[in-house]
Amino acid sequence: MKKQLCLAVSFVLLTVAAFAQKNNDWTKTFPSKVKWYRITDAGILVVGTNDALYGINPSDGQEAWKIDQIENIQEENYDPIEGTPYIVLAKRGLTKSTNHIVDVATGKLVADSKELGIQNLTKRIHLMQNNAVLFYGLNRMGKPTIMMVSLANGQKLWEQNKLFEKNSEQIVSEAGEVNDGIFLATNRNIYKLNKQTGDILYSIDMKSDLPMVMPKQKKAGFGLPKFGKSMNNDLNEQQTMTSADFFQRDNPNIIYFWNQDILTAFQVADGKEVWERVELPSPLTNILYDSHGMLVATAEKTLNDVAKASGSGGGLIGKIKKNSAAKKNRASLLCIDPQTGKEKWDSDVDLQGDVLAYKLSGNKLILATARDQGTNFISIVDLDAGKSITKKALSIKGEIRDLQLFPQGLYYRTTDEINILDLESGDKTWKKGFKVKNCTGDNASDRNGYVYANNIIYKIDFEKGDIGEWVSGVQFDGKEEPSMLQVRENGVLLTSDQNARLYSFDGKQQWHAYHPAPGRTMAGKLLSGLGGVAAAAMAAQQTAQASQLSYAKGYYGSTDPALDRSIKNAQANAAAFAGAAAASFASISRRFKATRQANDYMAILTNFGNSNQAKDAGIMMVDKNSGKDIRKVILADKKDPDYMLDEMGRVIYYKSNGNEIQGFSY
Repeated sequence: MKKQLCLAVSFVLLTVAAFAQKNNDWTKTFPSKVKWYRITDAGILVVGTNDALYGINPSDGQEAWKIDQIENIQEENYDPIEGTPYIVLAKRGLTKSTNHIVDVATGKLVADSKELGIQNLTKRIHLMQNNAVLFYGLNRMGKPTIMMVSLANGQKLWEQNKLFEKNSEQIVSEAGEVNDGIFLATNRNIYKLNKQTGDILYSIDMKSDLPMVMPKQKKAGFGLPKFGKSMNNDLNEQQTMTSADFFQRDNPNIIYFWNQDILTAFQVADGKEVWERVELPSPLTNILYDSHGMLVATAEKTLNDVAKASGSGGGLIGKIKKNSAAKKNRASLLCIDPQTGKEKWDSDVDLQGDVLAYKLSGNKLILATARDQGTNFISIVDLDAGKSITKKALSIKGEIRDLQLFPQGLYYRTTDEINILDLESGDKTWKKGFKVKNCTGDNASDRNGYVYANNIIYKIDFEKGDIGEWVSGVQFDGKEEPSMLQVRENGVLLTSDQNARLYSFDGKQQWHAYHPAPGRTMAGKLLSGLGGVAAAAMAAQQTAQASQLSYAKGYYGSTDPALDRSIKNAQANAAAFAGAAAASFASISRRFKATRQANDYMAILTNFGNSNQAKDAGIMMVDKNSGKDIRKVILADKKDPDYMLDEMGRVIYYKSNGNEIQGFSY
């Protein structure tokens, strides 16, 4: 995920208890108009004004730092490096583009690509293990150059002006970081570089497709290109876009590589290819490791689909080849021996669309897939035989929300139906299977789960393969339909925009609250301002509660694997890097740990007065465990207030005037 996300929060309204309204905790007044503001992974609030870029402490609103030497910083210039304290300010002129990298924890301007000698930057690659960045572009003489820059101190570690064979070579991959070097792929070759000097240790002939650029924006009047904001909108995307990548597994002596056409492996020491290259029928999307081998899923995408998806946070981007009649860019599943690269099946398994979720059961692999036109399927693959159990993928109604293994077969839940598939035949065998509407659910463990549908909360016993009515006759005020069910330590929480109700595990209601929605001008205005991976983690957490996808190790709404990896990376980086870098990464680690606590509160958009006017509208923060009101914030001076919620920092930011931001903690 390359871009910071703003996530719409599901609003739940509780009756407001009678307590004194608190004023804001702090107000920060800037010398010029606030143009934009963003919450970072380090928790610092970054504010862009007409005169400078500011870092604001969330606890007291004090100015942590100020950068005024970079002119006219717009929101579209801003790009966080996920899971780090660094942000990139990418700017483009008529003939040049530059990057400034800032440590938001300290306000230090870590790197300036122009000052480092690159006049036109075309590619930026983050080296996570080395806490460094690779800049590639044209130097002051107009010659291609690549340099490695430390993010700890901003020092240029090395620069190479004659790295690639021809000027037409372009970098197409992320970096493969190994102990003694860095791997890069261009559209012509693979290179292993000495990470101390940038010298080429060896190269491998390897053609790779260039990343696909988004369709150009229409030109302004008289055929002239647009300038200003539209020039910078896709700059960060272009500088980080890739169509190939490297990865390693358990053996540090082997590095794997894929592009749009092949998957292969090399010896790290000398670049000797240890595989026969595996030709891919379409671009790779997922790799699952199993005792049977390396299970590789490929995409089903049209050229237009890829163009739309380019740069979308981990998606595979690039030109799709015009395949032969035997390979028509179909989605498929291959099983590869990770030692030799040999395909272990006689032929790959056709899939109906791209993989959304999977489940492993002995020698069976269950895949939930979806085609671009919106049709959904379940495939059951015999991993021993390398064949689908059923003649064709099973069409299901609605989008997949949950996969669980029962003794009777595969339990699945979609937006439209619930049933069990027989793992041997693929038949729908559950007599209690039924159609659902506005279905939502969550799993308490690998033993049981809860589903709301048809005004009933059902309890599912995964061990017995049974489902029963747990709470019937569920009705919310205001004719609302519940939109989210969450299993918590103290019960099952069912919510909608304006209702919330908690049931203990014996099915008894603990509390319920309802209050009418605010005026239309306020509806849908509350935004979550989580940064980078933290945003993805919270998104996964919120999405999983409403759309439960079960993966190989199971996911029960308690944590997110991507977040756990980010926490471990932040902790490892804090321990590995010295000085300011360690302190900055430590702030990331502390903040990521707060994600679970952030899930204990919910934001409420409501009216506090007797009217439905904007002057009475505001936010109530509520404790999900007790149902108690924690903090109310009245946003009374605007019909369309500009505010942002930081769940992990437990702060509400409100742009109260053109040059003023207020902070409310809870």
